[in-house]
Amino acid sequence: MFDFLLDEKNFTSLKAYMDFLNNLPATLDEIGRFSENFRRSGHELMTPPDAQALTQAAIANENRWREILMVVPSLATMGRQLVSETATFTQEFKQVAQDTAGAAGRVPLHSIDSLRFTPINAGSQGSNRPRDVISLMSNLCLRLEQCATVVAHFKTLIVEVSQTIHRIFVRFIDSMALRLCVCDGPFPKIEAYYSLGKIGLPNMSYAADGHYSEAQRLEKAREHLNGLGGVYVRAISAGNNLADFCHRMGYFLSCVKAELQSNDEQRSLGRAKSSLAQIAYPLQELDAMVNALERRSLKYRR
Repeated sequence: MFDFLLDEKNFTSLKAYMDFLNNLPATLDEIGRFSENFRRSGHELMTPPDAQALTQAAIANENRWREILMVVPSLATMGRQLVSETATFTQEFKQVAQDTAGAAGRVPLHSIDSLRFTPINAGSQGSNRPRDVISLMSNLCLRLEQCATVVAHFKTLIVEVSQTIHRIFVRFIDSMALRLCVCDGPFPKIEAYYSLGKIGLPNMSYAADGHYSEAQRLEKAREHLNGLGGVYVRAISAGNNLADFCHRMGYFLSCVKAELQSNDEQRSLGRAKSSLAQIAYPLQELDAMVNALERRSLKYRR
């Protein structure tokens, strides 16, 4: 059961990263003002965070987040219909095989009446009833492919967000741990921001103009940096889990499709029944994944 990969904590962790990115413009403006004043006082500053790259990442990831919130309900709806149709088809096929009793091994699929099955329409088929059982299977494969395409898009969104975590966010954290200027000692930027008390960064756990001892300011600075590290670790884990969810869902969709495509018009009803029996496990996993998608969708549809 892989539905745990879609646990709410993964979305919460990614959202925390998105919230950090949304605060970046104000953060970078504040850092820029502070750095310029510090430079004018005669200090030779270390390389500042890449404000342009960070801002671009913030804008792009906000758009990706909105897409993710739309893809999840869409995939849940598509997945539920697909699982239901596949389960219905396999059950009906099993019943047809049972009705033929001992003759199943000699009856070819092309001789099976498609009227005994619930219609499965896809693409240009519209509401027309497929002419035979193989056409039903082909339509089901098309539905599987459509679902797999949405899963792949979902994974692409997650991977793109994760890439900015690696390329952008970790560099910002690293820059905060570097010293502020080359002329003073190894004093991390974030500790300088806190100890001098002349900058108000988003998510600071104290008031920049408050009365704190130097030791308290330094401790707050370290807590802030550790907090950023926690956001990073949780966001990376969330991205990996969600991408793994997409990978596994795509894998099980391909397993079902492969079994369906292994049948042709000349294959016997008995052999086709054995083949379709292999769908049970991947279909069970897909059902659990769709359940997880539906649970997430309830929140996003409010």
